[in-house]
Amino acid sequence: MGESNTPAERRAAPQPAGIPSGDRPAHLPVEGPITTTLDADGVLLATIDMADRTINVFSVELMDALDALMDHVDRDAAVKSCVITSGKPSFLAGADLVMVRGYCDSARTATHAQMFEMCGRLGRQFVRMEASAKPFVAAVNGLALGGGLELSLACRMRLVADDPRLQLGVPEVRWGLLPGAGGTQRLPRLAGFEPAMDLLLTGRSIDPATAVQLGIVSSVVPAAQLIDAAKSAARALHGTPYDPALKFKQLAQADVPAHSDATARAVAARHGVRAEDFDLYPAFSAIVDSVLQGAHQPLADATATEMNNFLRLMFSPVAGRMVRTLFLERLRAERELAPPAGAGVESLRVGPISAGRQPWSAALAKLKLPQQADATLPADTVAVTDRAGATHHAALRVLDDAADLATGAQLVLSPIGPYGRVVEIVGADEAAANAFGALVAKLWSLPWRTPGPGSRLAALRGQPLAEQARLAAAWKHGEPAFGDVAACLAGVSPAWSGGPLTWQADQPAA
Repeated sequence: MGESNTPAERRAAPQPAGIPSGDRPAHLPVEGPITTTLDADGVLLATIDMADRTINVFSVELMDALDALMDHVDRDAAVKSCVITSGKPSFLAGADLVMVRGYCDSARTATHAQMFEMCGRLGRQFVRMEASAKPFVAAVNGLALGGGLELSLACRMRLVADDPRLQLGVPEVRWGLLPGAGGTQRLPRLAGFEPAMDLLLTGRSIDPATAVQLGIVSSVVPAAQLIDAAKSAARALHGTPYDPALKFKQLAQADVPAHSDATARAVAARHGVRAEDFDLYPAFSAIVDSVLQGAHQPLADATATEMNNFLRLMFSPVAGRMVRTLFLERLRAERELAPPAGAGVESLRVGPISAGRQPWSAALAKLKLPQQADATLPADTVAVTDRAGATHHAALRVLDDAADLATGAQLVLSPIGPYGRVVEIVGADEAAANAFGALVAKLWSLPWRTPGPGSRLAALRGQPLAEQARLAAAWKHGEPAFGDVAACLAGVSPAWSGGPLTWQADQPAA
């Protein structure tokens, strides 16, 4: 969820309720994450553009603004419909996981009722938006994940820009969560049971064409025409009441089986969830239970059912550990472990790569860097020339054989897992580590530097969590939380643990 774009120019905002529409200025700049313009025909364009962020995410501030927007739509007779879009190249990337982490922390002391009120706010907002007498239409101009997609699903219609790179999805399962703002209820009602379960249980993203094919979005239009097309769709809905049967092709959900624990396990297994993972990761059962239990309820009730299952995850330590390590600490690791500005690789030479280290061949083949095979180098060795003209050598190892200690620096490549990949930079001096870090960044991997002589990932591999925690606690070099990130990315520690030290911190005192 990288952030790299500049906020778009602010648009005009609605006047406070009570000012006659004839006295309302055409443009009124305001501070806030949602700004609006009102067309003469009654279509209100609401643009989400969060200041000081390069990507929009749901936060308390944005939820407050959404309430204010819906209040304005309800009260202003001049408003007939509302089109929601983004002022950034992306639409909405879901919830602010710092806020979600706060929910996990609150669950340690809060009651179920307190958590329901706090965590269920967005879902209740979407129920209100969906049932509004003045239709909301989503103009999805970029990436829409998690709560961002759920916002669009709550609208009567969803138009998406025609860009195959644009991704739509509900990835919450990757962090031990479920989409708790109606995603487990609206997706099956739009796409059907099995396609929805695939998206919910895998967390995979789809492109706009696939979303149309599944019935998740209404249409795909050229990006330059998106806002005009969404306004036209909104105008066509003026004065029409909300009718769930018109919105949801699968409203009856005749294909959803009755709920039971055995059925939930069978559904998860059909979508690739192993029995062991079903038990270790409570998000799988919470997702399936939400869909099965809410299938034949009105959406307001089904959203409450979903939230009760979401709270199961909040009261479980697994989600808290996964959010902390696999999102919050990982983002910090990507920032702090990145090579310094100015570090870079000009070229590299690669010695013969042995059969057991072929993953390096596949990884290096994707590099957009000048490189050449060099038979004069020792087998499984790389020579990296940095921007200063200095050349640095390292032994290439994979995690399976990282215990084979090499002289000097090593680059230990982990397998690609569901959360990415890490390359451990072992025993390199500062200049070499910077050059290798620049190389690793081009492999879309996390560069984790350790002092050596051996690989820390290899030392952890195959050990029970308690022993991993003992070893990790004894290591003095580097940020301990980054060791947890590296261990989970490499698959050395299970994702549900959050890494050995995070797991250990959650264990009851002896």
